[in-house]
Amino acid sequence: MSNITLSADDALKLSAQFRGASTALGDYLYAPDNWARIPEPDRATLQSLEVTLLNVASDLVTRAVGVIIEDAGQSVADLLEATGQARDAIKTIDNITRAITVVTAMIGLAAIIPTGSAGGIAAALKNLQSAVKGEQTAKARKAKA
Repeated sequence: MSNITLSADDALKLSAQFRGASTALGDYLYAPDNWARIPEPDRATLQSLEVTLLNVASDLVTRAVGVIIEDAGQSVADLLEATGQARDAIKTIDNITRAITVVTAMIGLAAIIPTGSAGGIAAALKNLQSAVKGEQTAKARKAKA
């Protein structure tokens, strides 16, 4: 395994992914067709998650620059790919519970990155990938039905 150091450019790219996910979540939530059909408790949860994603996006730029992830089993490209897939999944929400799962997994990853904990990042990355795969599988099943 090798070490990776998050450069300012890497942190900015990751931050952009999280900000894009926050925007996608807000676009879904505030779309006139969606607002009325989303139950109030779910709306409140989604609003909170949207703000949290935006906050972690901002925090990543300042907190993750220069973080050294020792014995990293993943690369910055892996992190960008997973967060990009999560952002894309959020753009096409069709199930609020699965969307909450994906967004929560993203927040977990964003929170652990600045620690530099390779094990924690790997676990959070795996959790995000699993959440996205669950969303993709559910959408594929729905499309076949």
